[in-house]
Amino acid sequence: MAKVKESVQTIALTFIQNKNNRNFKKLIDRLKPGLNSFVFKYLKDTQLCNEVLSQTFIAIWEKIDQYDSEKGNFSTWSYGIARNEALGILRAQNRLVSFDQATSNTSNGKIYLYANTSVNMNIEVIGPTGEELVTNLYDKVVKTINQLKEPYRTVMIERELNDKQLNTIANELGWNCSTVKTRLRKARKDVEVIMKLNYPELIELYTESEDYG
Repeated sequence: MAKVKESVQTIALTFIQNKNNRNFKKLIDRLKPGLNSFVFKYLKDTQLCNEVLSQTFIAIWEKIDQYDSEKGNFSTWSYGIARNEALGILRAQNRLVSFDQATSNTSNGKIYLYANTSVNMNIEVIGPTGEELVTNLYDKVVKTINQLKEPYRTVMIERELNDKQLNTIANELGWNCSTVKTRLRKARKDVEVIMKLNYPELIELYTESEDYG
C-alpha cells in the first residue's frame, strides 16, 4: 500500500511545534514547487523568482509565530508572503524603468517621464491573498465539483464540502469504504484536471491545500 503523503498543513504544524532545520527543510521541500510556479506567473524570470523564494522562506522562518492555524491554511499564508515579495520587486522594477525613461528620453532639452500607471494597477489585481484567496479558491472548487458526473459529484460534495468521514459516506450511500476511496480518488483527479484547465493560477494552491488523509 502506497504511503499517504503528508499535507503541507501537517508538516507546517510539526515545524511550529518543533522549530528546527530538519522540519523546516521538509516544509520548504513541499512548498517550493508550488510557490515557484506561483511566483513565476508574476515575474517571468527565473533569477528573480529564486530571489523571491529565498526571501519568502526567510520570512516564514522569522514570522512563523504570527501564523494562526485557526484563521487560515498555512499554504494560503505562505502564498500571501510570496505574493507580497513578488509585488515588491515588480514595484521596484517599475520605478527603475520610469527613472531610466526619464533620464534617457529627451526632446528640446525637456525630460519626459513615462509613468506607467497601468502597470501598477495590474500589479495590484494580479491575484488575491489571505481570506480573498481562500474564498476565490473555494468558489472555483465548488463550481468545478458541480461539473462532475455522478457518482463523483456526490462523493466530492460529501467529503470535500460537507467534510464527512469516509465510513459515514459509505454507510449513507450504501457503498463499501474501498468504493468510496476509489471514487474519491478519481473525482479529485478530475477536479485537478478541470482546475488546471480553467483556473491555472489556483491549481498549485488547490493541490497543496488538499488533505488526502
